[in-house]
Amino acid sequence: MAKIVVVGCKLPNGIVLESPLDPQIKVELNGANKATIIGSGYGSTEVDGDFWELWAAQNKEFAPFKSQAIFVAKNATEIVAVAAELKDETTGLEPMKTDGNDKRAKGVKKADKE
Repeated sequence: MAKIVVVGCKLPNGIVLESPLDPQIKVELNGANKATIIGSGYGSTEVDGDFWELWAAQNKEFAPFKSQAIFVAKNATEIVAVAAELKDETTGLEPMKTDGNDKRAKGVKKADKE
């Protein structure tokens, strides 16, 4: 039986990972918009362990992987724990705050309705 790992992804729409050995083999990770880990903002996807090990070895410098916007866990229990620990981490792709306090665009506020 193949080893399965669970991959968490906080990118809004997820991402499609391609096998470094065969670009025809792809895995689509669920992202924050399909959050399956309640309260964390992470989606989770079961992935073949051999695929993941190969992909991770080839992509260790990929920014979302380095920042833990994409991470791996051994099982569903572990992924919930890791996602809870990382829930306050940001990707820079979160919706902007419109209260004037968003660090990315100081002073941006909601338009007044007329």
